[in-house]
Amino acid sequence: MRSLPVNRRTGVLGLLALALLLGVMLFGAPATSHLESGSTWHRGPAGYSAWYESLDQQGITVERWQRPLSDLIEQLGEPEETTVTLIQTQPLAPATLVAVLPGFIDQSDLPALLPWMPEWIEAGHRLIVLGVKTPATAAPFSQVLPSQAGPVQIDTRRRYPLGAAQAIALQDEYGAVIWQESLGLGAVTMVATPHLGANAYRNQPGNFALLTALVTSAGGRVWVDEYLHGYRDQDAIAAEVGGDSWLNYLAGTPLLILVAQVLAVTLVALVALNRRLGQRRTLHPPAVDNSRAYIQALAGVLHRAGSHDMVVQTLGQAEQIQLQKSLGLGSAPLPLERLQAAWEQQASRPNLDLAAILNPPTLTGERQLREWLKQLQSLHSPTQETPVGHE
Repeated sequence: MRSLPVNRRTGVLGLLALALLLGVMLFGAPATSHLESGSTWHRGPAGYSAWYESLDQQGITVERWQRPLSDLIEQLGEPEETTVTLIQTQPLAPATLVAVLPGFIDQSDLPALLPWMPEWIEAGHRLIVLGVKTPATAAPFSQVLPSQAGPVQIDTRRRYPLGAAQAIALQDEYGAVIWQESLGLGAVTMVATPHLGANAYRNQPGNFALLTALVTSAGGRVWVDEYLHGYRDQDAIAAEVGGDSWLNYLAGTPLLILVAQVLAVTLVALVALNRRLGQRRTLHPPAVDNSRAYIQALAGVLHRAGSHDMVVQTLGQAEQIQLQKSLGLGSAPLPLERLQAAWEQQASRPNLDLAAILNPPTLTGERQLREWLKQLQSLHSPTQETPVGHE
């Protein structure tokens, strides 16, 4: 198997590497667009960057949390020593944590998503969760509801039953949109939509004002969970990866991405070596018999043209030379009378008119041509292959 030219091989390798890269990006990359929904860094319609910027304009400090939320449990009851401590020891200034879920999640599934939630609330702190999934009702999908902060645009039919809520901050006749429940010394505020303060409502001042009032009403430090949306600080990344060791990297790499990388390296190596999975085999070109090919081509042309005379003349001359050689008369053309005389002197030869066979009259059709060919074949019967000497 011949090797590809250098330029062509380079092009093939480049295209293969590009295809593999696109495949890994398409099938192995995480769905970051879904996680970014509700993030204070996301500037799309589902992001919360406009609301977060409005807090800064009002001089309200809301800090972003980018560490594992299990740290909340470890810091419960500890005094505030660093800028990343969440737990406040002063009961009059509880901390507030805001969690904007990437999508709707059932209230019964919140403990699994936020396992620290009960201890955080029972310690006297507040949790605000946006995106709690509630039953769909007959409420209009889009409507403006009055609130203490002004008109609020709500685009969902989901409502929480009025009789099950302890305190309600926003409601209509179909149920509650924002409600609050107490747990221990703290409280949890739940919102039936994850888009209450999304960028899509930047022209609805009541939405931003109501969310700001919810997160600042208790005072104390306010945190917004960005770890939930995939953001990590340097310490959290180092703790998750476990250092710079490539073994730690492989241990934390999803199996699909790891297999794709191994296949990519293997395919690139095979193409670079220009070999298949086996021993190289040399292909030999088929031997060409030019004489035979010429004869076959000429015969085909003569057959299509119906030129029987040329065929008869050519074959007759060739058979005459062959007979002369078998009779020991050499290869130079002789008169048919001398050839006939030498033929008749051989006792094993049948009585044939060689002149009629080697120089027949004009053949008028393909049937006569076939019969004449049979007569030529009769000259080569086994009894005639016995060599004879010269006279």
